[in-house]
Amino acid sequence: MSTKADFSADEWDLLRSSPLMAGLLVVSASPSGPVGLVQESAAAGKMILKEAASAETPLVKVLAEDMKTSMSIPKPPPGATAEAVQQAATEILRRTSELLAEKATPEEAAEMKQWLAGIAKATAEAAREGGFLGFGGTLVSDEERVAIARVNETLGLAGA
Repeated sequence: MSTKADFSADEWDLLRSSPLMAGLLVVSASPSGPVGLVQESAAAGKMILKEAASAETPLVKVLAEDMKTSMSIPKPPPGATAEAVQQAATEILRRTSELLAEKATPEEAAEMKQWLAGIAKATAEAAREGGFLGFGGTLVSDEERVAIARVNETLGLAGA
């Protein structure tokens, strides 16, 4: 089993950023306005807290616990486009997947990847898209579906 000590500071920071990147990739795909942004950010945070309590592998449990103590939502640079944010988030998830393949056990890698995919899905389902004053619209927009598929594909979970 892997522990925090098995990763350099930069590698640990990469792992710590990946759950937020999974959510950010979805948020940037289909902005839901200020209320939707709060709902979607809260959904990602809840998934992190839930994993801290229920993770099966020590690596994911320690990572989620670490994030629970100090978590901040990254802000894109001024003028960054939604596509640039999505590309950056995708790159972080790709690097995370490679790092897990290199240093984590298969069980840890699988649990971490499923957790990241779950964060993307929960983020997409947190706020209705379209509609008026919370009525109507769809639970998950087409753009969010594409973003979820992008998360899954980047993590090697295509078809998940």
